[in-house]
Amino acid sequence: MKTTRWWLLFLVFGCLSCNDRVGVGTDSESVGTTTNRTTYLGLEPPTSEAVVFAPGVVSQPGRYEYALSIHPDGDRLLFSVEDPDEGASVQQARVTNGDWTSPARANLTDGARKHEMEAFFSVDGDRIFFAPYSKGMDVRIWTADVTPEGFADPRALGGPIAEDPSFYPVQAADGSLFYTNLAKRSVWRATLDNGEFPQTREAGLELGGHAFPSPDGRFVLMDSAALGSDEQRDIFVSFRNDDGSWDTPKQLGPSVNTEYSETCPSLSPDGEFLFFSRYDEPGGISDIYWIRSEVIGLAAPV
Repeated sequence: MKTTRWWLLFLVFGCLSCNDRVGVGTDSESVGTTTNRTTYLGLEPPTSEAVVFAPGVVSQPGRYEYALSIHPDGDRLLFSVEDPDEGASVQQARVTNGDWTSPARANLTDGARKHEMEAFFSVDGDRIFFAPYSKGMDVRIWTADVTPEGFADPRALGGPIAEDPSFYPVQAADGSLFYTNLAKRSVWRATLDNGEFPQTREAGLELGGHAFPSPDGRFVLMDSAALGSDEQRDIFVSFRNDDGSWDTPKQLGPSVNTEYSETCPSLSPDGEFLFFSRYDEPGGISDIYWIRSEVIGLAAPV
């Protein structure tokens, strides 16, 4: 049975998609005590091969995980979970008293929408952008303020962004917002002006959905149909040309793309790590993987 997320992807794109502690690979009660808040739940960083991110804590059997975002300060982490019985939700883990808390549901809309997904921190970390919905294709982009206690003042974005069903809202370094316009079946980019987004247009990317701009604005990651496949998806990268346009997207190598589908790329705030979902669990269910972002440079134009 496909989850709501995959139903959205196939329907629209045809071939697109408390302080309780837990242990990571140990029997301890803490996710990981850290003096450096960018140590990613106390995990050993990956090298040149992609590995599951926080198995048993973030990536758990029998549910979909995707769209991971890390606060610029490194002390909060958001990711989306989709359970066949409960639908989509955004989970949060954060550093409290030097330890990472167990991931727990964030409840970003205070119950105004039944399902919530794809929450990303803004460049300055003061707000988040996310995509809640209640049923079917009724998904729009919302924002909320980041506070020491959690999140506040959830509200739907107005202006042209609100005209079409959209999701995967990621802010670029210049403040503009990349997002997937489901009605137009392409990636769009909205310009920031005094905290709002009064203008939007197609981003100029040749293909893909779930676009994630790099912190330096030099490239955009995305997923799209794998070459020669109508169902499998791979991670691609498009580099910015000198004139501001985007180069032809190139697939990342076999350390990222496999015989399984890979979707929903994101980067750590410092650009050091690439995160993505791989649908390699039994039944085609996804876990979040991570790898050093050096793999992206291998696809750069010579």
